[in-house]
Amino acid sequence: MRSAVSDHRALALRPDLERAWARTDALFELLSPEALAARPIGLRQPFIFYLGHLPAFAWNQVCRGLLGRASFDPAFDDIFARGIDPMEGDGLQSATAEAWPPASRVLAYRDRIRDLLRAASLELEERAETDGDVLVQQGRILDVVLEHELMHHETLLYMVQQLPPALKVRPPNLPAPEGGGAPPPRTVAVPAGRVRVGEDFDALPFGWDNEFGRADARVDAFAMDATPVRNREFLEFVEAGGYDRREHWRDEDWAWRERHRMAHPHMWRRSTQGWTQQTLFDAVPLDDAGDWPVYVSWAEAHAYASWRGARLPSEAEWLWAAYGSPRGGLRSHPWGEDPPTAHRGNFGLRHWSPTPVGRFRQGASAWGVLDLVGNGWEWTATPFGPLPGFTPYIRTYPGYSTDFFDGRHYVLRGASWATDERLVRRGFRNWFQPHYPYVFAKFRTVR
Repeated sequence: MRSAVSDHRALALRPDLERAWARTDALFELLSPEALAARPIGLRQPFIFYLGHLPAFAWNQVCRGLLGRASFDPAFDDIFARGIDPMEGDGLQSATAEAWPPASRVLAYRDRIRDLLRAASLELEERAETDGDVLVQQGRILDVVLEHELMHHETLLYMVQQLPPALKVRPPNLPAPEGGGAPPPRTVAVPAGRVRVGEDFDALPFGWDNEFGRADARVDAFAMDATPVRNREFLEFVEAGGYDRREHWRDEDWAWRERHRMAHPHMWRRSTQGWTQQTLFDAVPLDDAGDWPVYVSWAEAHAYASWRGARLPSEAEWLWAAYGSPRGGLRSHPWGEDPPTAHRGNFGLRHWSPTPVGRFRQGASAWGVLDLVGNGWEWTATPFGPLPGFTPYIRTYPGYSTDFFDGRHYVLRGASWATDERLVRRGFRNWFQPHYPYVFAKFRTVR
């Protein structure tokens, strides 16, 4: 592959990297010192791992992987190389807290790598004129590092949310959670159409390998929820005994629900005062958060849809509802060709929590569907897999997608409040296994 885009981007990406690193540092400042050893999600490594993983990944991709530099700390390069795929029941174990290096050494390792990356960006810019390497062109290898860092910001935030209050530091300028009304639930008619899943490699300065390829699909007309399923709607399912209604759950999902005694969304809590939803630092009464999108696992979303006599949309249906145009083809964004901005949706860490559904009317799709991008990733019924023509072109990271083409992960689309604007693009595909309840993931149903 060789991109037709000719402008050089390696140096232009430097400020973006610096901003990402600054946010990384700010997110770690949300932790008390003793929290670095904490492992609030058993299917994830402790925070100290991520402190080292982000620079180790950058080194292994750019300096060692692409430029062939000799390692200055092979042990750190190895122990921080890769995290855990959060698959329940795999028996994966993390090293004990005492086995990790002290934070001071990890921070020194991080700072040295950041300096080496600053120098590497100059070398990549000089080589871009003559080097035919697809990872050198357009500074793509720096995009790999940058977007990996941004994706882990979201991972860190949903880990922070699971921490006990004593282990985290509330920032003084944290926005207050937003309540208020929302438009009433309704459905929107989405007409039939043809949709392409997948992007052209030459059309984008950067995309991950699973974004490229081409799967053309005919989408029949369907009705879709105009807004994501909200907490107050899901509460009806809970109070109707939905978690005990075996007929609405797949066998493996029912076994998971039984094993963990699931009776409500993981982010909800019940007390004598009633239901609350956990956010990063607050327990918000569900009376105030009733119009927020409900955050649940795929298994819970699937069961709710069955209870309503509906289903989850396929990836192709979701794309057509989000990006389809009455003139045919796909828009760049649900709202059209304009770039992502604050009034289009709840993304980019502007609110630091969900907002009531339907608030961002200017983010509506051509069919009038709201909140497709922002306020939470959206589950689809489509297992994560390669598109026709898939090529794992990032040779320094060949397993980024292929390790998860196992039929055990499902595609999510859109973005959450914690998703950086850089990832708000039509081709970006997220994925998780169906029993992972920690992601900022919402859903809507179709008929």
